[in-house]
Amino acid sequence: MHMRKVLLLVVLTVPAIISCGTTHKENITSNPSGADIYWGHNRSNFVDTEYVTPFQRSLYAKAWEARCYQVRKEGYLDSEVICKPSEVGDRQIHFVLRTLPGEKDEKAQPAKTSETEREMAAEIKQKQSHIAEDSSILLSKATKDELPSYNGPAAKYIEKYLKDHGHSCHVEIIRSLKSPGKFAILINRYFSEGEFDRNQFTKVAILAAAILSENVTWDCADLFLDYAAYFEIDSRHIGWATISVADSVEAKKMLMSTNDVNKFTTYWKSRIRYISDTDPEPIL
Repeated sequence: MHMRKVLLLVVLTVPAIISCGTTHKENITSNPSGADIYWGHNRSNFVDTEYVTPFQRSLYAKAWEARCYQVRKEGYLDSEVICKPSEVGDRQIHFVLRTLPGEKDEKAQPAKTSETEREMAAEIKQKQSHIAEDSSILLSKATKDELPSYNGPAAKYIEKYLKDHGHSCHVEIIRSLKSPGKFAILINRYFSEGEFDRNQFTKVAILAAAILSENVTWDCADLFLDYAAYFEIDSRHIGWATISVADSVEAKKMLMSTNDVNKFTTYWKSRIRYISDTDPEPIL
């Protein structure tokens, strides 16, 4: 029996009266995939989201805001514009791209050669040279915020840290209902990522949350991880997990002081709580 995946909770600012505890998904796909996603509040005002298809995010206990979408890909005409009203429920958006005149369809392209792969690798290495500087700038901006915004510099820093370590995620920071006056960090891993290493992803997320917490003035309560994939632990079907940011900080301190990855891993595994799709949804 197909089991519904519980995604991490995405908080938007659109007011709505919805039954408590409902999680909705938005999926943006295209044929071919790998298209850049643009969106805006009307047909003439688009921003580059830096996301690519296929893209998935989730929303908890609120309505999707009214928004227009378009995707663009080199060698193809810009897609049609699809506008959606404010609505409740899952949102599915799919684009079919047409090739530019004189361009061959992507499916007809020859297999990538080793030379092409080397060129791509060189381009990636060139981008890597800007990683440390970009991360430092985002963290510096985050430290200046008295309070975090849901997808502001603090969230962007964690997204960048994860991306630099091979994981594409959408991160948001919201006020904690469980711990008044504190904030929760939500990390939603994109399901399109291949060759997923759960433990490596978890380690990177814990370190990112710890670094952020040590540099900002506001208090982080909990770190929530949406793995966007199922795995089993003790015969439970696991989809996501939670660990306190305080425990994340302690795990990082242990790693820095001992330089012992095994002790670091043993500690965070003793503190993390894996959540199955049959468990009650936690209060953030």
